[in-house]
Amino acid sequence: MARLSVDLNRDGLHEIAVPSSFETDGPFEVLLRNHGEAVHVHLNIDEELSTVANLAESNHYVEPHSHRSVRIETRPTNTAVTGRLKVVTAYGAESSYVSTTVSPPGTVTKHVEVDEQLAKPQRDEPTPPTSRERLGAVVSGNMSPRVAGISTLGICGVLVVAAVVENTALFVGSLVVIVGLFSVLAISRRAMTE
Repeated sequence: MARLSVDLNRDGLHEIAVPSSFETDGPFEVLLRNHGEAVHVHLNIDEELSTVANLAESNHYVEPHSHRSVRIETRPTNTAVTGRLKVVTAYGAESSYVSTTVSPPGTVTKHVEVDEQLAKPQRDEPTPPTSRERLGAVVSGNMSPRVAGISTLGICGVLVVAAVVENTALFVGSLVVIVGLFSVLAISRRAMTE
């Protein structure tokens, strides 16, 4: 069954988004997709369209962030009939029209309607690795050689500066940091193998 999608409240309260035209060769459904607050929707078919289409009920309540389908029956026709489907919200304050064509049976090619939001690339932001994951990379040897080399040079540089300056506190502090680092690596390696 053909489906005409109507988006409600997507960009603002009582806002209606509809395609400019729709074609079917048999009964179809109007899918009311509500992206916000609860809304009352009134559907109406004009005189021309009503010669081949029948809308049983015109007023519809759509819950917040939900959808509702409304079936519109059609009668077979030998020639295409075009009319307008009117979609109204806010008790007549907002309205949109869809040029709707009912064609003879078997003349409309079935196609899949793609929501325009699917056309936008969906990219998840990468999450930064946790401290444990970074430490695991170092322990398992997955750290890039460049990063490992720069880290080693940095530690050696601190030791050399501490020795040249003959600052005992700096030298001892650097040794404590290095011993602590190796202790953490050893404990992590043991924890990862268990």
